[in-house]
Formats: sequence, C-alpha cells, structure tokens
Amino acid sequence: MKRRLGSAVIFAVAATVTSLFFIQFCATVFQCGCQAIWSTGAAHCNIHNATGKHCPWCVYGTTGYAVVYGVMLVSQLAFSFLPGWSWAVRLAASLAAFPISGAILALVLGLWTGYWD
Repeated sequence: MKRRLGSAVIFAVAATVTSLFFIQFCATVFQCGCQAIWSTGAAHCNIHNATGKHCPWCVYGTTGYAVVYGVMLVSQLAFSFLPGWSWAVRLAASLAAFPISGAILALVLGLWTGYWD
C-alpha cells in the first residue's frame, strides 16, 4: 500500500509539471505563439490565424490536444508505477517522460502535418 501511495505521489508531481508547462513546450517546439497558461495561453496560437501554418497539436482541436497530453501522462504513469525501481529513479524517469514523449509526438505530428515544410 505504501509503495502505491508513493507511486501516486510521483505521478502527481510529474503530471503537475506536465500540466503547468505543456503549452510552453508546444510554443518552444512549434514557435506557434502560445504562452504560459498563467498568461494568455493559446490566445495567440497560430491556430487562430486564417492562413499560414497551424500548430500540429492544436490543428485537430480539443481532441488532438487531449490525445497528445494524454499520451504524455500515460507515459509518466507507466514510469511512476514501475516495480523494482527506487522512488528517485521513477520520479526522474516520470519527469523525463514529458519532454521525451513530447519531442517524439511533436516530431511525428509536425512531419505528418508538414508544419516545417
């Protein structure tokens, strides 16, 4: 029971970091105009422009955004509950899962949508 509680805390910490910085990661990778959630968020994202490139994470609407976010959280959840690893290693892996899975998703969707063409 104690191990599960510790794993849940690890996931909660990692998921909080992802939740706070998800949109800034998007802005960094795609230079789409998004800003921190405590600022204007996606109000300046290029998805709102009538013409030009549109952010690959936002172009599919809330569903696309949720799928990307969900994949990141699921990867963090998996690392948080891995048996046989110390809490410190699971925390580090869970935190690292955010930028690593985010980079993979950004690359795949960026190439798929032709964002960098």
